[in-house]
Amino acid sequence: MKTKTVNRTGKSLVKKALVVKAKKAKTLDKNKIKESNEKLKKELDKKPASSAGKPEIKKEVKKEDKKYNLTIEVQDLLKAGCHLGHKVSKTHPKIKEYLYQAREGIQLFDLNKSFAALEKACNFVYNAKRNGKQIALVGTKRQAKEVVRRVALDAGVPYVTDRWVGGTISNWNEIKKNIKKLNDLNAGLSEGGQYVQASKRELSILSKEKARLEKLVGGLVKLEKLFDVLMVVDAGFERTAVKEAMESGLTVVAMVDSDSNPEKVHFPIPVNDDNVKSIAVVVEEIGRAIKAAGVK
Repeated sequence: MKTKTVNRTGKSLVKKALVVKAKKAKTLDKNKIKESNEKLKKELDKKPASSAGKPEIKKEVKKEDKKYNLTIEVQDLLKAGCHLGHKVSKTHPKIKEYLYQAREGIQLFDLNKSFAALEKACNFVYNAKRNGKQIALVGTKRQAKEVVRRVALDAGVPYVTDRWVGGTISNWNEIKKNIKKLNDLNAGLSEGGQYVQASKRELSILSKEKARLEKLVGGLVKLEKLFDVLMVVDAGFERTAVKEAMESGLTVVAMVDSDSNPEKVHFPIPVNDDNVKSIAVVVEEIGRAIKAAGVK
């Protein structure tokens, strides 16, 4: 019995000794970590704010906003038929604040509010361009194609008029590859290019590929980086483009008819977006605002 008691007592003493040792080691480790942190803090405090070799972060200098004066009046919107919306049955509940009244089952826009919205959108586009932002015009519906292309070329901005390719914004790296491929084909097929000596069959294949890429990214060939602002004709029709832009943090300016939700874009312009004249008067004014900024 005594032997067992001695053994137990011995084991107990060894166990206590190990516990004490572990606690001491833990305390030492904590002290070492504390000393190390204090030493590091003192070293960092001694160092200057901008250490040598570290690139300085350049702050973006934003120009002070200026007012853009519209070149058109409310009467011009009326003459172009901008006041004509869709049937009452197709009215979106969120657009009601921009409506004047319904006549013969057709919604009519309050053109004073439409004019104010256009002015606000043009001022944003004007100042965005002044600050070096890139604006892209989008209009793939039949009534908008020609106007958008003409205005975009005149203003020197990128555009999409044939088809909005899903992923143009969210998968920009792939779009860049297509842009490079198209630029290479244009250079190669030009006079003195690398494909001058190609056979008729090869030239036919290359020409077909060029035509395909023209439809996809023809209006974006001068882009080196993704645009910052999207100006859209018919937010409902171009919902894929609008959704991509909004999810990617781009600013969206859009013509919005009485059947669409103006809250889906940042700068809605509530007008008829099906009439060629209505589209032209709005898009052309946006184009003049871009040109007035004087930056290309």
